[in-house]
Amino acid sequence: MVLRARHGSASYIISLKPHSLAVGRDDSQVVSWDLGGRLYSCYDEAATSRRGLDGRVLEKRGEGDHRTRQFLPGVEADALVDRAAAFARDVHGAMLSPSWTWLESVDPHESQVIASHVELCGRFTAAAGAADAARFAATYRPIGILPPDQYLSLVVQATEGCSFNTCTFCDLYHDGYRVKPVEEFATHVRAVRAYLGESASLRSRGIFLGAANALAVPMPRLVPMFEILIEELDAIRKGVCAFIDAFTGGIKSVADYRLLGHLGLRRVYVGLESGHDPLLAFVRKPGTAAQAVETVRAIKAAGIQAGVIVMTGLGGRQFAAGHIADTIAAVNGMGLGPGDLLYFSDLVDVPGTSYPRIALASNLEPLDQAGRRDQREAIRAGVACGRGGVQCAAYDIREFVY
Repeated sequence: MVLRARHGSASYIISLKPHSLAVGRDDSQVVSWDLGGRLYSCYDEAATSRRGLDGRVLEKRGEGDHRTRQFLPGVEADALVDRAAAFARDVHGAMLSPSWTWLESVDPHESQVIASHVELCGRFTAAAGAADAARFAATYRPIGILPPDQYLSLVVQATEGCSFNTCTFCDLYHDGYRVKPVEEFATHVRAVRAYLGESASLRSRGIFLGAANALAVPMPRLVPMFEILIEELDAIRKGVCAFIDAFTGGIKSVADYRLLGHLGLRRVYVGLESGHDPLLAFVRKPGTAAQAVETVRAIKAAGIQAGVIVMTGLGGRQFAAGHIADTIAAVNGMGLGPGDLLYFSDLVDVPGTSYPRIALASNLEPLDQAGRRDQREAIRAGVACGRGGVQCAAYDIREFVY
């Protein structure tokens, strides 16, 4: 329900949905919480901020190429959480005032339900958020990244770390790779359910099986994990998505993917990065473009949707021509169609990764924003994005917070 109200000179819009509560005041401020009362986002005329379950707050300012992003320092993040809680308490107090006026018809029960949710959100102070983040850390390993269409999925972790972790441009996984025993995975899934509680309703996009390369788990261990997801999280109805790398992915047969599809697997994401094998070797990404094509074709043959990720700017100007031509050829060889996704992810020079150092030593000329945009549009044109076929979208790793 979306309702308008007034209190004194202030106007309010309150949106209570099956997964969240949002309260706006005077068209200049909007704050959202999930139904567990955890702060999710804040908007004002200057910035949009989103809090992750791990307690970090990502602030975004501006639009398009002029957008800036930063994770707020702890003191600033705490201040934002406290301001949001104070805002909820102010709204709750106003709702109890005789001068509060609903501008639409609202029965007493609906008003009471909304007031109860607002009161709950007012308790989510910085101190409560810190305690909640500690519970998150006890339940999850760090969540490195998700595809944009999975940001509001419920994440469960079958593995930890990345199974190869050699890519020079990546700084997402710091721990060693480990596959959880099936019994430990079942305990983890139950712990996730207990931790999220009512907050799980916000993360209803589906189930994302983490971490970086979860589908590389051998079938004798992977199938029981899917059976746990069916029993605990209704995976067949909700659907499961996951990453797999190109060279390990090729080991699984069409029959394997078809079985996983019967157990709830809906989409598999493959980080192609480039179809140009010399560039893949340069950035130390294992496997070849041909292996990626084989992997995606097996996924598609099993009736499962695919999400393919291409990087723009990778390899700079020296690799640009080969990157464009060979990536177009690889993507067109995958048999993508309606329901599949092609993501374009701009190279982000992350301090601490080896790519900037190797690129400098190799005298690579980086592509500027215009050059990356031209590269993206050339690949889009070559694979006929959006013409009744694969859907194309941006994938900015700087936008992610879970």
